[in-house]
Amino acid sequence: MKDSFTAKRNEIGGRKVSFDDIEHGALRPLIGYRAHAVLVCAARSCPPLQRFAYTGDKFEDQDDQAYRAWLARDDLNRFMPSENRVEISSIFKWFKQDFDKAGGVPRILGRYAPGPVQKFAGTGNYKMKYISYNWGLNDQGPHGRNYSRARLLFDNVFK
Repeated sequence: MKDSFTAKRNEIGGRKVSFDDIEHGALRPLIGYRAHAVLVCAARSCPPLQRFAYTGDKFEDQDDQAYRAWLARDDLNRFMPSENRVEISSIFKWFKQDFDKAGGVPRILGRYAPGPVQKFAGTGNYKMKYISYNWGLNDQGPHGRNYSRARLLFDNVFK
């Protein structure tokens, strides 16, 4: 749907809000960079869905777990110390200001990257490249795997 994120069709506290209102007007101001590992738009390049419901009393631990799972996925983020580079999700570029408020992208990578590359990831002494975002369906079958940006545009224009 063309306006999936911007249409005000969700009622909260007696008023209509959009998904963008929830993300950008409430969650990001409230929890900052932590929102980016738990908000999943169902695209193939999104952080992986977790198999638990987030709760207030466990949120920090659950969010830490979500970041570790996300950064451990080498199809979504890659750490290559031998080549002195990292390739990370475009989310880190799109929401750079959120990560900067928490000390910068390298600090976040150093906190959550897989153990063997954690120290390297935290240094920031590497070339950083952002991986193209795959807006295909975050499914486990073949449909989402090869869904391209061109196909997304085609589907939006002709559906």
